Amino acid sequence: MSDHEIGFICGFITVFVFIAIIAALRRKQGRKIEYDERQLIARNVAYKYSFFTLIFYCVMCGMLDVLSINWAITSVQMFLGVFISVTVCVVICIFKDAYFGIEKNKNSIYYFVFLSCLIIFVNMFSFVSNLAYNNNSFTTNGMLNEHAVNPMCAAAFLIMMLSAIIKIILNKKECSEE
Repeated sequence: MSDHEIGFICGFITVFVFIAIIAALRRKQGRKIEYDERQLIARNVAYKYSFFTLIFYCVMCGMLDVLSINWAITSVQMFLGVFISVTVCVVICIFKDAYFGIEKNKNSIYYFVFLSCLIIFVNMFSFVSNLAYNNNSFTTNGMLNEHAVNPMCAAAFLIMMLSAIIKIILNKKECSEE
């Protein structure tokens, strides 16, 4: 196993452990995220659009493969499909006010923007350091390789973060008009 593969697996495990710790802490504090009926309906619609986006993406990748158009290695194609479908779901939920629960503390959206900035920074730092210090390219034989996953993840979180910022601006504008 190469150093890059070991680093990728360790990073993946770290993310899951981090998410599990946050979930356990929230559960221990009794902070369960609750959604009203309107939010649950909007989330179901977002899941549906996300699912069909992923299906469409998979069909397009399959068609390109049948036509022998190789644009990325299989793992990159899979990750990109996940990034696209998750981004679709999150953006729809944000604009339908269904991403953040009905909490008394409305700072969740600001935490989301902060964590998105952090994730974007870490992914872009990793990408740039791979290019600059290890002389790794994000293409191999004209196809995107595993080094392209970091900027794809950063792009997905950038879109989600910008959606949250736009929603904050729209909410403030709506409050000032009332």
